[in-house]
Amino acid sequence: MLEFEHIVQVNDFGDSSLSVLTRNQLWQGLVLRAHSPDKFVQGLQCASEQISGNEFMRAVQAGASNFRESVILHPQEKICTRTVDDPTQISAESTTCIEEPEAGSLFVRFSYRRDLGSHDQQVNVGEHLKAAYVRVDRDAIAMIRVLAESRRLGQLIN
Repeated sequence: MLEFEHIVQVNDFGDSSLSVLTRNQLWQGLVLRAHSPDKFVQGLQCASEQISGNEFMRAVQAGASNFRESVILHPQEKICTRTVDDPTQISAESTTCIEEPEAGSLFVRFSYRRDLGSHDQQVNVGEHLKAAYVRVDRDAIAMIRVLAESRRLGQLIN
């Protein structure tokens, strides 16, 4: 079982080259990523089906792997994702949580928990997955920033 979390700083008031995101812009971007991860990661195909106002199911295809996940939105706070019980797929869950220790000082905590399955002991799959999660999550925050700067974030959500 892999359990891992990391934090990405969103607003760095000491770096004037980075535009400052509002909590709402960050939330919209994270919701877009939850609904359409294929917009953030090449090679994914995704379809979602609304269950209620703040819950949906998504089917994701990544190469030869297919999995279904339940996604629950806790508006302006966090997004919880969990694979549905199915013996043909791994058990995995993640939480994406906005943290704001001071007004406008935004961070996102990404937490992951997933089965690793049986792999060649020569390769540390867990370490490769951790590195991939960090890279993909940092890239997602950068993409959200670009979309917010270009004012395309609202267009993509609607």
